[in-house]
Amino acid sequence: MAAEVKYPIGDQSFGEIIRNECVYVDKTAYIHKMVAEGKYYFLSRPRRFGKSLLVSTLEEYFRGNRELFRGLAIDRLEPEEWRSRPVLHLDLNGKDYTNPSALYEQLEMHLDNWEATYGRNGNVPSVDNRFREVIKSAYVKTGCRVAVLIDEYDKPVVDAQDNEQLVEKYRNILRGFYGVMKSCSDYLKFVFLTGVGKLGQVNIFSGLNNLRDLSMNPEYSAICGITTDELINNFQTGIRELGRSKGWSAEQTLQALKHNYDGYHFAEDMTDVYNPFSLLNALADKKLSNYWYQSGASKRLYDRLKDWDSPLRDLEGTMVSPRVLETGDVLGNDLEVLFYYTGYLTIKQVIDSFDGQLLVLGYPNQEVRDSFFEGLAREWTRMSENKRHIWVSGLRRSIQEGEINRFLTMIQEFMAGNSYRTNPDTEIHYQDLIYIISRLVGLNVDVERATSDGRIDMMLDGPKAIYIIEFKLDKSPEEALRQIDEKHYDRPYLSLGKPIVKVGVNISTATRTLDSWLIKDNA
Repeated sequence: MAAEVKYPIGDQSFGEIIRNECVYVDKTAYIHKMVAEGKYYFLSRPRRFGKSLLVSTLEEYFRGNRELFRGLAIDRLEPEEWRSRPVLHLDLNGKDYTNPSALYEQLEMHLDNWEATYGRNGNVPSVDNRFREVIKSAYVKTGCRVAVLIDEYDKPVVDAQDNEQLVEKYRNILRGFYGVMKSCSDYLKFVFLTGVGKLGQVNIFSGLNNLRDLSMNPEYSAICGITTDELINNFQTGIRELGRSKGWSAEQTLQALKHNYDGYHFAEDMTDVYNPFSLLNALADKKLSNYWYQSGASKRLYDRLKDWDSPLRDLEGTMVSPRVLETGDVLGNDLEVLFYYTGYLTIKQVIDSFDGQLLVLGYPNQEVRDSFFEGLAREWTRMSENKRHIWVSGLRRSIQEGEINRFLTMIQEFMAGNSYRTNPDTEIHYQDLIYIISRLVGLNVDVERATSDGRIDMMLDGPKAIYIIEFKLDKSPEEALRQIDEKHYDRPYLSLGKPIVKVGVNISTATRTLDSWLIKDNA
């Protein structure tokens, strides 16, 4: 009987993964390359992408624990003996930094532990000076230059984002603390920082002017996550067992995994990368589920969307310059930067233009797309999860049965008791809500589609018909229908072979819901 495959779900310790004989996707060639080519590095990746595992792997490497690396790429690339050197690993995960004293407590805890090992030089009061002294002490005591590994360097500031005074306090603390590494260059062998994104005002990128940002470097696209080749080479048993449980062939199983969990691109080379957390969970559970949504979401992202003044459909297909992503502050004003660094959008296309490159952003895969709209519904409908699922199920049946009137009635009843945007007196407010609901139902939705005669407010592609919907604010459904006919909004869909249903909807700003509508078959 074959041994059971062990998946390292949630385990961010390289040593434990190897000792417990879990499946490990070998990333150690990247470590060899980094150490051989440079000294100061930064890497951003979304949550649940294996940044902490990479830091743990680096720690075991610099501690010289070669037995853990037997048979891996770096063992072949570095045949000489490994040197054990001091490692200062600062892990800023696992703590809530909304408490004003939390950051000092975390830094002092690490400093106490390091000083217990390498000694403390005098009574140095500030955390940044203690950090400087402990680096020097570690070097003097061991005779080896020091490796500094900082995991989630930005978490304190991100946690405190709703408290401006605390954010500024944390920025100042971290600016001084991280700046120590520049003055200690002679004592340092290697410095590696991870985070969700950049925090421009922390100034580590100007303070450490030779810090190399790997986040959008094509040579390091797959340093975290799992590529298609890595999936096939390392997880044949999991692919086979998932396929057997679903009655799928190996090709069908790979297509299903790709559709749900693949599609991240972190550089212009467009290397496909799977979310490792979701992929490993799916293989271990032998089923496809929305693990991204279950593992938490960015409340800040949804709060920011309440002030978004464009249709939500615009988020997919957003074009940005590479510089916007490379230099943007994840807590700044660019919503596209926030979406990219938190993993809700990724690079879908690279366009070479006269003015330089442009990046087209979009949802990486079905799991993230579903998570995004599920999160919107959770944040803005205020329904319990059970009630929301029952309601969405009823909407889905309405469209499957071709009952657009019932669909609109259910939305009307819901909207009468809910408001989720700060600017409810615009068509975008209501258009977005119906768009969110339609995506939850599983419809193919097109918003603000341009035609030769104008822009279609919304198109819903249902199993039995295509619905062309025009919204009017405090006017009449007759006027909305007349616009659909006069501007020939049905033309792009006539060749699809489905019945076309035109829907004119009037929205009342007084009642903040659908006031009335007219439905006309395209006979």
